[in-house]
Amino acid sequence: MKKLVFFFTALFLTLISCKKEKRILERSDNYKISFVFPDTVFVNELYDGKINYENDLDTIDTTLNNPKKYRYIDYYFVKTKNVNYGDKYLKKIITDTFTAVHHRSIPLYAIRFDSLGVNYIDGMITDEVMIESEMKNDRGQPLTRIITNEFRITKKVFVIKDRTQKVIFDHVDNEK
Repeated sequence: MKKLVFFFTALFLTLISCKKEKRILERSDNYKISFVFPDTVFVNELYDGKINYENDLDTIDTTLNNPKKYRYIDYYFVKTKNVNYGDKYLKKIITDTFTAVHHRSIPLYAIRFDSLGVNYIDGMITDEVMIESEMKNDRGQPLTRIITNEFRITKKVFVIKDRTQKVIFDHVDNEK
């Protein structure tokens, strides 16, 4: 009987705690960001996700290939165990980049963690629009206006070896 109760308790905890994806929504007056990525992953396995993204720059241009209003949206990031540092230091340690293929979404693919425990995907979204003007400078070159927005976005990820470790990491994290 004890084994049966233990089995159902373990099964229940596993089903409740193994959420496939979790959305983190950050909102402001001029942007809305949600990070879609599993909150628990297995060590050394590849995972995909995405960042849903809306910004006031969408009112200027929603295409990413307009030659008159060139726009790009990139997510520069690092996988780390600690996020206790500022934006300036983050920009120095960035190791990877994903580029948006659409103005509303930045795809994330083939992300792998090799360290067990709590890890973070920590990075900066850079959204830049370069608007060509009809005006020219003294040398006859066209003037370009550049508008840049940057946002820091971080995702906490639990990295486990197998399903039995998930409960241990959740328990330790919730005690803090």
